Amino acid sequence: MIDRRTVLKLGVAAVAPTLVTACVGGGGIEFHRNTRRPISSTTRFDAARFAGDWVIRGEFVHPGEAPLFGKVSIEHGARGITGITLSNAASSRERYDAQMKTPGRIVVGTPPFGTEYWVLWVDADYRTAAIGTPSGSFGWIIDRKRTGGADRIKAAADMLAFNGYATDRLQTR
Repeated sequence: MIDRRTVLKLGVAAVAPTLVTACVGGGGIEFHRNTRRPISSTTRFDAARFAGDWVIRGEFVHPGEAPLFGKVSIEHGARGITGITLSNAASSRERYDAQMKTPGRIVVGTPPFGTEYWVLWVDADYRTAAIGTPSGSFGWIIDRKRTGGADRIKAAADMLAFNGYATDRLQTR
């Protein structure tokens, strides 16, 4: 099984057919979304408001995995989102260059290995957001604070379900 960090680094959505072929003997890759369901990103995305520090409040995991529940810092510039930095509880930090050609769709990695991370939903005050990939390889609920906002966390989970995600794999805090 491929872990979540590898998904972010490699952009599994772009190379999934190759990886599935390579992993057939080991059980293959199991994503978290029914790709027969339509998926859409938010149309009211503002990169400047989305930028800043977030806490991962919900994360899709495979059976037997534990969520990382780290932190995410989003950078923006004149052309939208320009970078993403991930931090975990052990103070490990990894920064990824990003670009944005369409509002609400952040590309991490270099084509043909880049992956689009879609902002599926963000509340009106940019406190909580649901992010996922069209392939279903990845999904998060992020929030500006570590606790509180249970109604927004539920709304984000509902939006992930609406976009075809298997919310029985979603672990929240």
